[in-house]
Amino acid sequence: MRRHHGKRGATLSLVVVTTLVIMVIGMGIFFLSKLLGGARELQNATDSGNLNVAKQSLRYPSLKLFGASGPYDMSGPRLALARQNFGQLKDPTTGELDLLVYNRAVGQAMLVAMNASSDSGLNSPNPLGLADAKTLIDLLANPNDGLGRGLANKLDGDSQMDTSFTNLAQLASIRMLNKPGTSPGNTSSAKEISYMAPLTATNLQLNPASIPPGFLSNNSNFLANNLISQAGSTYLKGYSLIDIPTITDSSSFPLMGVPLRPMSNPHLVSEFDFKKLKATPLAGQANIAAASRIPPNAFKSGGWGGESYQGNAVNAKSCAIAGTVALQGQFTASIPCGFIVVANGPGNTPFGSAGAVNTVPPAAGMTDNAYGGGSGDIFSDVLMYNTVYVTNNGAMSTDPQKIVDIQNWKKAQTNAGLPTTPVPTALADGLNGPSPKQSFADGINANETPAACTQYNSSSGEPGFSQKCVDSLPSMASVYNTNLPSQGGAGALNGLMALEKEKAVVINARPGGGPAVVSGLAGPTGNCTGLKTFPTSIGPMVPIQFGQTGTIGALLGSFSAYPQASANESIIYNSITLKLKQIKPSASASEIQGVLNASLPMGALRYIWLDDSGNFKVTDSGSLPTWINPSSILPDGSEVIASTGNLDVVPSFVNIPGEQHFPNPWDCHSGVSTYQNTADWTNSSGFNCLQGVLRFSNCATDAGQPWHCPC
Repeated sequence: MRRHHGKRGATLSLVVVTTLVIMVIGMGIFFLSKLLGGARELQNATDSGNLNVAKQSLRYPSLKLFGASGPYDMSGPRLALARQNFGQLKDPTTGELDLLVYNRAVGQAMLVAMNASSDSGLNSPNPLGLADAKTLIDLLANPNDGLGRGLANKLDGDSQMDTSFTNLAQLASIRMLNKPGTSPGNTSSAKEISYMAPLTATNLQLNPASIPPGFLSNNSNFLANNLISQAGSTYLKGYSLIDIPTITDSSSFPLMGVPLRPMSNPHLVSEFDFKKLKATPLAGQANIAAASRIPPNAFKSGGWGGESYQGNAVNAKSCAIAGTVALQGQFTASIPCGFIVVANGPGNTPFGSAGAVNTVPPAAGMTDNAYGGGSGDIFSDVLMYNTVYVTNNGAMSTDPQKIVDIQNWKKAQTNAGLPTTPVPTALADGLNGPSPKQSFADGINANETPAACTQYNSSSGEPGFSQKCVDSLPSMASVYNTNLPSQGGAGALNGLMALEKEKAVVINARPGGGPAVVSGLAGPTGNCTGLKTFPTSIGPMVPIQFGQTGTIGALLGSFSAYPQASANESIIYNSITLKLKQIKPSASASEIQGVLNASLPMGALRYIWLDDSGNFKVTDSGSLPTWINPSSILPDGSEVIASTGNLDVVPSFVNIPGEQHFPNPWDCHSGVSTYQNTADWTNSSGFNCLQGVLRFSNCATDAGQPWHCPC
């Protein structure tokens, strides 16, 4: 019996031990499962948080540059420079410069550099333009305070990165690792940045129509070397040096975009790949702690959770790369703050130091007395078209037969012995005047020859003048209900361009009796006004004020009619359309034509710019946006001048055969009279947003020698 009980006790012990072992193993498996499951929960939460970091990194954190109040991430002249040049690139969501729009700043700096490099067709670029382009690139890539470094620093260590992580990671529970409701924390020491996907697409496209043709012709491989296709479109390569000859280099003035993988979601990447591309493609100076002069595009975050049973911390890490999914995150390289100044008339265009573009008198036009029309004067209204026959006693008529009829009647009366008989009323009324006609008719000498007064012999200033005609001018003016020239004639013409002034002075003197001595246009430089549209020659009956207020396009296009100016006119036109494409790459032909159709009166100053809705505006200085300072303008490019050269005004515009009913207004002119039209384009790179200054002028010169008729 005792032996039987011993066997039973041994069996029980074995069962107990086995049960305990199974329980221990089960508990171990249970805790291991909780630990592994909790770790997976923690990893999933960490991945979620880090994906949110990569997603939010496009906009948060941003550089504080444009807000109404500080503190700002830059100060002094550098802040002013950033605001001046990049204010129109800011993200509409944040109102600041962030990773999403950083490549837009790269694109603007690239176009500015291209403009400067290709100025004067690469023959002799303006050194100021080259320096300005480097200044803009330095604003991005300076290792001390460049915008690239500032954004890289924020993406590396700003508290916003923790916020982006925890906002999503802490929505997840790690209840298998800890008590229910516990969420992961952020491990700051695990945060790192990386520069992944080199040579892949940025979110910046490039419209070849906005690239200076001269740049492409001298850098034929530029597009092939710097563009890449992705998601059915072509983009600028990221983390790849953009080579602009004479401007960019890899050390002092590097230009590089950030790969943001258009139309791709942010996604997780392996830590191995993350670390392999951790080195920045644009290193800062050795003594600078900043990781780079260009923003990163990949981020590492760490999460942790406390294991409730042992009290130990469990850690997780996650690496992710950013991506731009929405079409709103795709851009085209442009200079949206760009503007063009157009002046119609002589004035100042600043060179050497910033100032205002202006026009100065007589840019808006000159003034001269009119002839013909209105109240007129005796020459323009009567003698220009008629001969006035004047007797010795002052009786006059434009029909000589009326005087002859009176003389014949008087002769008949004398032969009949009735020399004092009054002239019949019917014959007296045939005279034009003066009043009383009966008295003057009775005083006509039957045997005299009336003076035939014309526009040619009624002025004492001309050889062969008739004193009788000169003396009769006051009476003529009264008889024919007009004025003497000295009484002002038909008044004044205002807004005459210089060539019209030349014509006015010459032709007014002709019906006024001459000679004409042109004042206000003395050689050799004469005087300059704004420009109107007008043909290369006019007919004999075209009025003095023959020009018409033009549009920007019509004034520029007028130079194509002159062979000596057409080539440079084409260069200027192409430059302006290029600059409009740089301001708005998507601009249609009708939008560009709308700009060119804007009216440009003489003396006017206009600014072409793009409003916040993407519409071109052509306004005066009173309607400018805040980023255009009309008192601080400095072009940094070369000049292109389309000029007609000095052209003779005779007989294209003055002294035309048959002009205003004159057989030929003047038989001779001993001086030299010329006119010249000029379109002066001063190119600019786009630095400080200025794309160029266009100025029109019309100049006329006259030697001041009298115009006579007859010689």
